[in-house]
Amino acid sequence: MGYSPFMQPLVRAAVFAALVAAVGAFGFSRKKTPQAPEAPAEPARVPAPAMAASCGPFQLPEGDACIPLPRTGQTTRVDGSDAPKAALRQRGEVIPRRPERPADASAYRYPLAGDAKPIVLGGLDLPPGTVPDAEIGPSAVLLEATSGDEVIAVTLEGQEGPAEVAFVGELVGTTVVTAHMVREGGRLRQILVVHGLLASSSERAVEGVTVEDGDVIGWVGSLSGGRDALYVEARQVREGTNLGVVDSSKLRDDSTSVACDLRNVLRHGASL
Repeated sequence: MGYSPFMQPLVRAAVFAALVAAVGAFGFSRKKTPQAPEAPAEPARVPAPAMAASCGPFQLPEGDACIPLPRTGQTTRVDGSDAPKAALRQRGEVIPRRPERPADASAYRYPLAGDAKPIVLGGLDLPPGTVPDAEIGPSAVLLEATSGDEVIAVTLEGQEGPAEVAFVGELVGTTVVTAHMVREGGRLRQILVVHGLLASSSERAVEGVTVEDGDVIGWVGSLSGGRDALYVEARQVREGTNLGVVDSSKLRDDSTSVACDLRNVLRHGASL
């Protein structure tokens, strides 16, 4: 076959078409190249619940807060005008009367002004329920008195130096607590005397102020049932306890002090 000028453009077109086809095939094959499987999408994170608070003893975690739990022997703050019976009940351990101390409650000097021996309405060796509207334990006493009678600070058996007012406020009704350093068996011990159910405290009763024997620290009030009486309790401070750093409202907690029979610390006829 001879050369035909008409055929040359056709040849070029065919060649160009072949090149285009080859390039297209190459591109297509690159698009189809297998790819590494993609990692599955990470599931959405659910916020973690709030961590329970790190609570101390006698506390229950509640979410991010701590709820205080009632403790056995915990002091109950009350208003003397409507105090429930349980508020005057002494709980926990008690240091009993020493055998050499007189058992007769009337032999002791109590923190009431005047020479007359007060009548013990409740506590010490009297059976529970002697006073219908008050329940107390063996470490405290209820003394018969007249509302408005003066309540005084007293010197304890073996006391060294003046007493100091440790607390004024609401514990057993209106209350004044005095702290006394007492030597017993060659050792110094700190004794707290709790004067409760007061009508009011005196100007002399100021925390941190020293008081001498006979200083007026308050006036007698009443029980919830209306009967006039003075509440008196003695507690021995636990060794190693610094009252200067203790919450004064917890002076009667068993962790701070131990209840003791009043007859161990009050002065009696032979020692006056």
